Amino acid sequence: MVVVRPNRLFASLEALILAGLGLFMLTLSFSQDYWMLLNPKFRWLTGGAGGLLTLCGLVAALATGRRSGPLKTLVLAALLVVCLAWDQGAFSQPGVSPGAAPFTRSQQERIASRVSRGGHEYVKINLAELFVVAEEGDQAKLDQRYVLRAQVVDTPNLKSQGRFALVRLSVYCCLADAVWVGFLAAPADGVFPPMGSWVSVYGRLEPRPNAPQKSEAQLDSRTNRVSAINQRYYFQADKVVPLEPPAVPYMFEIRQQEPYAY
Repeated sequence: MVVVRPNRLFASLEALILAGLGLFMLTLSFSQDYWMLLNPKFRWLTGGAGGLLTLCGLVAALATGRRSGPLKTLVLAALLVVCLAWDQGAFSQPGVSPGAAPFTRSQQERIASRVSRGGHEYVKINLAELFVVAEEGDQAKLDQRYVLRAQVVDTPNLKSQGRFALVRLSVYCCLADAVWVGFLAAPADGVFPPMGSWVSVYGRLEPRPNAPQKSEAQLDSRTNRVSAINQRYYFQADKVVPLEPPAVPYMFEIRQQEPYAY
């Protein structure tokens, strides 16, 4: 008669739960929803850690002499249940398409990096990349015209100055370290786009008067979110075109040259 001791049973369950958590991480690394949690460039790290955790869990399940208790096993089981019950709707935002994924590098490079409008050529770029262009001060790049996608932030104070803000969230690792990056702009035709709307803006950089040597990020005490509005240049709009919110609203990549991540 085989006698299974409670401590041994809990140890085996604990090991199998660890393997299950590893499988969840491995599956998540291949999911199109991964970007909602982490920057897609970390897929390899999540997948590698998940595979290693799965292997360790299976080895531990077969090992003899291990002991565990009910409390630790229940905690790990609860964590696994939370992972398996994860609902992508909990992370959804207005205008964000569940299941959407950022362009891969190969897909991005197949997209034309420039467009023509009104007799001018515009370089496609995202706000974070344009911020770098403005800070580095390469005159050839400063003289170019650009087209970017951004969300509109409008306040009475900005409107009194004839300006509105173009912003977009830049994510390095996850939302905890995200930074709102942007520029102040002037409406091309005197009409301010609606607050919170997404727009495609064609224009060029215009030096600010009495600009500092470099722009400084600021912490908003109300939201505890860091923002970096460029303090050296305005973005002078030639044309502002209403835009459907992009499937992936965040910026995950910053390139130093064309083709930009856009």
